[in-house]
Amino acid sequence: MAAIKQVKSKIKSVKNLQKIIKALEIVSTIKLQKLKSAMMNYRAFMRSFFWVLRKIRSEVNIFDFDEMQRDASGKVLLIVATSDRGLCWAINSRIFRQMEEKYWKSKENVDIFVVGKKGVDYFVRNGRNVVGSVVITDKVELQETKPIALYIKKALEEKKYSKIKIYFNYFKNTMQQYLTRFKLYPLDEESLGDFVSFIELEESELSTDETRTLMVEPNLAEFEFLNLMIRNILYSAVLNNKTTEHASRMIAMKSAKDNCTEVITQLKILYNKTRQTKVTQEISEIVSSKSAIE
Repeated sequence: MAAIKQVKSKIKSVKNLQKIIKALEIVSTIKLQKLKSAMMNYRAFMRSFFWVLRKIRSEVNIFDFDEMQRDASGKVLLIVATSDRGLCWAINSRIFRQMEEKYWKSKENVDIFVVGKKGVDYFVRNGRNVVGSVVITDKVELQETKPIALYIKKALEEKKYSKIKIYFNYFKNTMQQYLTRFKLYPLDEESLGDFVSFIELEESELSTDETRTLMVEPNLAEFEFLNLMIRNILYSAVLNNKTTEHASRMIAMKSAKDNCTEVITQLKILYNKTRQTKVTQEISEIVSSKSAIE
């Protein structure tokens, strides 16, 4: 009887766990849908942004960053986007493995600005030089990337880094997300082209509309394109990474829920077998007792 009670208790526990997992899956699904909508709105904004870019490129050299004053062998700054919560370890482990493979031996020459609590815990624990960190909420607003943009702006003014790169998880769709590296500085034609491909804008979507007018204040000479471009790339990166976080968590919760269903099925089979064995044993004892009396 004790074995039957234990199996029933396990079935009840797994069912309760399944309810919790299902709730987490629903929450992740809702957040994922909201962020996918934000990504579509961002795509529409970037169409207008690149239209402005095409207009000003004929007036201003947006790729002139005084490379002769930049030390090509200097320190490297890495902006690393990770998650704030668990249950989606795969998206963080991809980035951590890349860091270990490329920058582990030269960690004295590498500074890291971390997005997300999980990344801060990992890099501090491994003795990496973390120069800053920021937490991005599930809403993923542009102003949340401001601390990163301000740090980069100051670093560029001081000529502190030879290269600035950002690592994050790119959200292709619900089932496909992969590690992406993008070079923020020095920004050049190739990097800009990579960014256009990265946000999946077609050439036809960027056609110049001559009927539209453009006003830049105060003037083109003071138009800070680099800082504006960096902030938008940062926003795109953290938006993709946060969307990937919820997609990964949703898939993990779905798999866990399915595993619970399988465990419950196996426990029910075990329960039925145990109960049948108990019934058979009791019948056998009754028959044996009757035979002994006779």
